[in-house]
Amino acid sequence: MKRLILLIITCYGLLSGYANTDTASDSLLQVLQTLPHDTTRLSTLNDIIKIEQNNYKCIQYSDSLMQEALKLKNDKYASLAAYYHLLYYYNRCEQDSVAKWIVKMEPLVQKSGLWDYFFDARRFQIDLYTFTEQYELAISEANKMKQKALDIDNNRGTVAAYQCLSNAYIGSQRWDEGLKALEEAYRLLPKNGNAVVHISVLSQLISVTKEMKDNYRQLKYLQELENVLRKFIIDNPSLKDGFADVFIFNEIFYAHYYLNTNQPQIAYSHIEKSKKYLTENTYFMYKVLYYDIYAKYYQSIKQYQQASAYIDTTLTMLKKDFTSDYAEQLLKQAKIWVEAGDNNRATTLYQQALAIKDSAAMALSNTQMEQIKKSYNLDKIEPVSYTHLRAHETVLD
Repeated sequence: MKRLILLIITCYGLLSGYANTDTASDSLLQVLQTLPHDTTRLSTLNDIIKIEQNNYKCIQYSDSLMQEALKLKNDKYASLAAYYHLLYYYNRCEQDSVAKWIVKMEPLVQKSGLWDYFFDARRFQIDLYTFTEQYELAISEANKMKQKALDIDNNRGTVAAYQCLSNAYIGSQRWDEGLKALEEAYRLLPKNGNAVVHISVLSQLISVTKEMKDNYRQLKYLQELENVLRKFIIDNPSLKDGFADVFIFNEIFYAHYYLNTNQPQIAYSHIEKSKKYLTENTYFMYKVLYYDIYAKYYQSIKQYQQASAYIDTTLTMLKKDFTSDYAEQLLKQAKIWVEAGDNNRATTLYQQALAIKDSAAMALSNTQMEQIKKSYNLDKIEPVSYTHLRAHETVLD
C-alpha cells in the first residue's frame, strides 16, 4: 500500500495538540479578548491555532495571527502563521495553496530564522508531488531542498529531504534506493532531537522494511519506536491521546512481524492491543491497516471466510480514492481464495486487479516520461515501454 505508507509518514506533520480541545480553546478565547495587541496576544493566538489545527477555524485564527504579527513586525509569529496555513492546505492536498504559502513563508523565515518550520513546509509540498505521482519532480525538488539545508547546516532540513527522496523512490517502485535514503535520514537524526521527527523516520523505516520482508530490521525499528514513544509519553503525559494513532501503528506492525515469523497467537495479542486505541477520530489509513491486519491474521489460521470479509471492508474504504491500493487488496483476496481452494473466485479477482494495475502502470509510465523530459530539457525522446523506462530512470538519476 504505497500511497498509504506515504499517508502514514505525512500525518506526523500534525502539530502537538491538547487532550480536551473544546475546553482549552474556549478558555484561551476568553483570555484573548482581554489581551493588548502585543506578543502575549500573538502567543495566545498561536496556542489556539494548535488546538484548532484540524478544522476551518485554523485558517481564521492563522489569518488573524498573520495580520497582527505583520503590524507588530514580528517575523517569528508571521512565519508560524504562514506555516499553519501550509499545514491546513497540505492536509487537504491543495497543492496550489501550499505552493502559494511557501512563497510567502520563505522571506519571513529568512528574517526569523525558523528554518526547521520552513523545511517541514517544503517536505509537505514535495510529499504532495509524490502523493500525486509526480515522482521525478519530487526527486528534483528534494535534491534542491537537501542542498539548501546543507548550505545553511540545518539538520532537520537534511533529514526531511532524505525522507522526501525515499517517498518518491518508493512511490516509483525503487525500493532499494528508497531504503538507502531513509537509512541516511535515520543516521542523521540527533540523539536527543525532536521526538516527532524521530517517530516519523522510524515509522517510515518500519513500513518499508515490512514491505521488503526484512524481518530483522523491521523488529529493530519497532523496538526503537516503542522506546521513543514510551519516553515521549513519560515526558509529555498530556499528549498520550494525541499519539493514539502512533500506538495503533506500532501494535499493527508488531502483528505483521509476528505473522511473518509464523507466530499468529502473539500477533493476535498485538492486534487486540491496537483496538483499544481505535476511536471515531482515528485517521482513515490506520483504520484500513487495522482491518487489513485482521484479514492477514485470519488467513494465517485458515479462516478464509473471515479473512475475505475483512478485505471486503478495506475494499469499500479504498475504492473511491486509492485505485492502486484497491488493486493490491483484490490480489490479497484472490490469494486467500487460492489457499481456500476456490480457484474460480480467485481468477475473477486476479483479472479485476490486473486490469487496474495495467492501467495504472501505463499512466505512471506516461507521467514519468513527461517529468523526465521536463527535468532534463529533452525536446524529443522516443517512447519506451514501462520496463525500459526503469533503466532510463537509473541512468538519468
